[in-house]
Amino acid sequence: MASAAVAGASAAVARRAAGERRVSFLSENEKTRLADAIRHAESGTRGEIVTVIARASDGYRYIPTLWAALAALALPGLHHLWQTLESGGWASPDDDPFALTTLYPMQVLVFLGLGALFQIPRLRVALVPASVRRRRAARHAREQFFLQKLHLTAGRTGVLVFVSLAERHVEILVDEGIAAVVDDTEWAATVAEFIEHVRRDEIATGFERTIEHCREVLWKHFPHDGGKPDELPNHLVEI
Repeated sequence: MASAAVAGASAAVARRAAGERRVSFLSENEKTRLADAIRHAESGTRGEIVTVIARASDGYRYIPTLWAALAALALPGLHHLWQTLESGGWASPDDDPFALTTLYPMQVLVFLGLGALFQIPRLRVALVPASVRRRRAARHAREQFFLQKLHLTAGRTGVLVFVSLAERHVEILVDEGIAAVVDDTEWAATVAEFIEHVRRDEIATGFERTIEHCREVLWKHFPHDGGKPDELPNHLVEI
């Protein structure tokens, strides 16, 4: 399996993915056009194309708890540092009534308050390191490659076009039959163009342009003169 991937999209798209509810990523008309484009692309090639779009590749539920816990644990140290600076270094924690009676309840409140605040989807995703988001999205793409049975195509000529909006991740995965003939750099420009469409909130157009490029590559390297069975579904998979 080979991959071409680019991460990056507009704040508007990330906002939709992370925090706004939406029944479908594309309209019914857009999904119909996309399925027709895939059907046309596959009509002249031995390749099989599957498109998948995900709202997010992970729930990241542990991230808010982690940051809230770190903030709560840092509170005593910050308070002691402030006391030391205020007293010129002569303060004793045992003589501080605030530390003895109030600091622990404040830690609990900070933990609970920030834990709840960080559950807001946009904040939750923003708190996740970029490297973690990339790894989760890349792993999700590979899971989908196998779940959509792209590794079972005749000739190992499956192509997955995967988009994860919360992570701002676009990736094209191809099976070994295609990877042996087509270099990853062939897909890089296509992924970059898709990203530009995503930035303009033109997800359907991005998919359609990507499918058209896949058609050009597959018709050139893996032509077929007709009669090939349609091995995999052509509709957009929304997860």
